Amino acid sequence: MKRILVALVVLALSGPAWAGPPMAADAPALYKRSCAPCHGAEGKGGTAPAIAGKPASAVAGVVSAHPPPMEKLELTPDQIAAVGRYVSSLKK
Repeated sequence: MKRILVALVVLALSGPAWAGPPMAADAPALYKRSCAPCHGAEGKGGTAPAIAGKPASAVAGVVSAHPPPMEKLELTPDQIAAVGRYVSSLKK
């Protein structure tokens, strides 16, 4: 039993079999690449509405639904959640 447990720990630490949610530092880069061109660098609007300070769950819901004219973004659910948290932290 102890060998199995050790093997599982070694396997888990040996590589990124599951990368997990992006680090918080990734969210600003994801926002800059995927959202800022339309919503502005600070989320205060541009060719698309202002989103700074919106609730993270609302942002994630819109990104997941990608209503027109928004293009579908190739983001994982964890990345979408991270961007939502980042947007909610932006000052209005």
